[in-house]
Amino acid sequence: MSGVLLAAALAGCGGGADTARASDSSAAASAPAPAALAVPASFTGTLPCADCPGIATTVTLFGDSTYRLREVYQDRPGGPQLSMGRWLLDGGQVRLEGVGRALRFARAGEDTIRLLDGAGGPITSAPPHELVRTDSVQWLRDDAVYVGTFTYMADAPSFRECGSGQEYPVRMQGAYRALERAYLAAKLPPGSGQQVEVRARFEPRPADMEGARDRDVLHVVQYIGPGANPDCR
Repeated sequence: MSGVLLAAALAGCGGGADTARASDSSAAASAPAPAALAVPASFTGTLPCADCPGIATTVTLFGDSTYRLREVYQDRPGGPQLSMGRWLLDGGQVRLEGVGRALRFARAGEDTIRLLDGAGGPITSAPPHELVRTDSVQWLRDDAVYVGTFTYMADAPSFRECGSGQEYPVRMQGAYRALERAYLAAKLPPGSGQQVEVRARFEPRPADMEGARDRDVLHVVQYIGPGANPDCR
């Protein structure tokens, strides 16, 4: 091949590569971003368990970036286990971040999320790994043990839950008085918070309580004692 023909051939190849790269870049630039996730929404299913038949799991994602997670270990004694934290979208993944625990799910269509391993990769063990959106939101208001910062000022008690960092009004009913007495006995400066551990449940805000109607309140069932979790938000 002459030098002229070789140069022409190389130029042709280079032009094709440049065109392909430009086409790839254009396609990447025009690729749609992951769709926003419509919330509040609940997803339910049975996830694998190392030493039991499965874990009946429901996770509810709220518009304030918090989640509630309900897990029932099948064929084990004890009731549901509830936990809270924050969720976020990370590309095509939904990440749940709580105190001392994180879960990752891949978005698998409009109504399904699929459990991933700790590094965000697919799980190779036998299924099922999927949770499917429910027809209605599951508010997950079972009794559970929560750790958070309790504050009492001007008859407006509040509780900032550790995993989510969100603050909730506390109903002055149930075991609330035991919680208040322990707080006052600590003789903290006015307005200071104290980390506590309680058994409690979330309830719809009563009609006679000020605040947003869609914001739950905390009903204390049992005051357990002072908390000591350094990872609280």
